Amino acid sequence: MKNSYLLHIDEQTLQGIPLEDISYLSSFKANLLEEMLAEIYVIEITLSNPNSNTVAALVKIGAHNGEFTGYSVAVRWETAIAKAFESIRYHLHLITKPPVQENIN
Repeated sequence: MKNSYLLHIDEQTLQGIPLEDISYLSSFKANLLEEMLAEIYVIEITLSNPNSNTVAALVKIGAHNGEFTGYSVAVRWETAIAKAFESIRYHLHLITKPPVQENIN
């Protein structure tokens, strides 16, 4: 399971973001990834405001079988974090189960 959890929130981030909720959401999403990653060592989340109406989430995961990064921008921080984790999940799925290509020869 996770050995380190790093959270960076840009001081310019205007939305009130409860740390317990970020921790809960990211732990939940990371647990869904562990079936593909075997063991997660580090989760690093960076939140910032690219403009006054959105929150950007950068999620980095260090695992037994590599390092993975997801990024998302949304109106709410919950959506940004969830989409960043889903981006990692999507790319892991492509790596572990590449699309089947038809042999036309």
